[in-house]
Parts: sequence; C-alpha cells; structure tokens
Amino acid sequence: MYKPVGVVSHRMVEIIRKVLEVKVGHSGTLDPFARGLLLICWGKATRFTSFFQDLPKLYRAWMRFGISTDSYDVLGQIQNFSPQPLTTDMIEKAISPFQGTRQQIIPLFSATKYQGHRLYKYARTGKSIPELKKEITIHQLKIIKIQSGIFPEAEILLSCSSGTYIRSIAHEIGEQLGVGGYVYSLRRENIGNFSWLDSLVISDVSLQKDFLIQKSIPIDQALYWLPSITISNEEGKKLLQGNSVQWFEFLPFKSNSWVKIYSHNHFIGLARFNQNKRLLHPGIIIEERSRHVL
Repeated sequence: MYKPVGVVSHRMVEIIRKVLEVKVGHSGTLDPFARGLLLICWGKATRFTSFFQDLPKLYRAWMRFGISTDSYDVLGQIQNFSPQPLTTDMIEKAISPFQGTRQQIIPLFSATKYQGHRLYKYARTGKSIPELKKEITIHQLKIIKIQSGIFPEAEILLSCSSGTYIRSIAHEIGEQLGVGGYVYSLRRENIGNFSWLDSLVISDVSLQKDFLIQKSIPIDQALYWLPSITISNEEGKKLLQGNSVQWFEFLPFKSNSWVKIYSHNHFIGLARFNQNKRLLHPGIIIEERSRHVL
C-alpha cells in the first residue's frame, strides 16, 4: 500500500481491516510526515510480519540545514536556526561519512520504549531521560542533489537496515555542519524487492474487498528470499500436527535456516532445518494458501 503524508500507519491498517474483516498488520511503521511503501499483511499472513520487518529499506529524503526541530522533522517545533551559508563541498563532506555501521541517536519523538513507556510521552511531558542509541547500517548513500547557500538543502537516497531513523541522520549531519538540520520530506521507495511504484493508493475503487484480494500477493511468493523444499503428504501432516520431520537429503542451507515447505504444490508454511540432526522443525504452519500481502 502507498501511505500518504499526514496519515498514521495504524490508520492504514484500520482501513484495510474494515474492508476485509480479518486480522491485519503492517511490517514497519512510517512517520506521519512520511509517505511511500507500507507492506500490509492480512489473515494468516500476519504471522509472517516479522520477516518483512527485517528487510532492508530504501528511502529518498529531502533535508534542510540551518534549522533544527525537536522531532528532527518538519512537524517539530523549531529549536534553533543559523543563516550561515554552506557550500556544496561542505555539505558533501558532512554527508559522506554516514555510510556504514554506526550508533544512531533515537529521536525523543518516537515510539521506542524506555522503562515501559514510549519516548514521545516523555518528550511531550518534558521529562528528561538518557540519550538512547541503536546500531544501524547505511548500506548505500547517494547524494542526488544539493542546493548550497543559506538554509541549504540536500536530496539523498539511502539504503539502510530496518529501524533506521532517517530524521536522526538529518539531525546528525546538521550537527556535523554546526548549523542543525531536519527532514522536511521523506518517501520510502523500497522494502527488499517491493517497490512503491507497485503499491496501491487508497481510493474509493481500491476499497472494494474483491479488488484488494485480487491485488494481494500470495504469502509464499512474498517471502521470495527464502529457499523452499517439497515434502510428502504424510510429512506435511506431521508438521501440521507440530511434529518434526526427518530429512536425509542434503540441503545447502545453514543450520536453523528458515525453509518454505510445499506439499503437492501447496504451501503449508515455514520450518527450520537442523543440519546436524537432519530434522525439519515446524515453525509457522498454515493449512491453506491465500493472498495475504498488499
């Protein structure tokens, strides 16, 4: 699905749930000011949501420097500003080092929990808490465009690990430049091999149940990166009953890897393969194949 600006991710879930009348969940939230791809799982596919959460993300971010906000984005309150002119070379040198693995500051205005409470609740009440960080990886960083001068801007394309806060990157780049910075526009373009160009835009037409079902992706196809094997009907019944299956054939997988399981061309779920004991352990087993990912 395509999430527009100003809509919270949970609202998208509610809309789909109301139409399909089944359990619905998403695979990674987008901030209200952000737009772009939001993967939504429904029905039994909600049991596989965590697999999509771990996929790398591709974002296109528009950053402005010389101004800082409390939330590191366009919706926050301005804290400081500096009309100091910056050159293209200065901005490039500040941005380039952010590629790679690093500790990232978690924004106070975020849903991350500290001592059982969301950080944004502490921020709204003005209660002080320690600065929290997490390890993230920027796989690739490409500068698309830079507008130098006073309150300069940069358009950046970033491929990053799950859970990366792009607005924190803007804030930290601004700190490196000594003038502050924030994200004023953000679009999530890819989650793994899923592209925003293929996503559905909410409209009166797309809110028809049959249309949503038709446009959904079978969950086994959505789990495109996982290897698969075919087992017999009897072995399939064992897995469905929660029992492990002995597997003597060689599988070129690491021990404890997830494997898609098929029986008579019918996807029945995921199992973990124990290389040492030559066993398939039931993981997430379902009894029917349905279209479940939007």
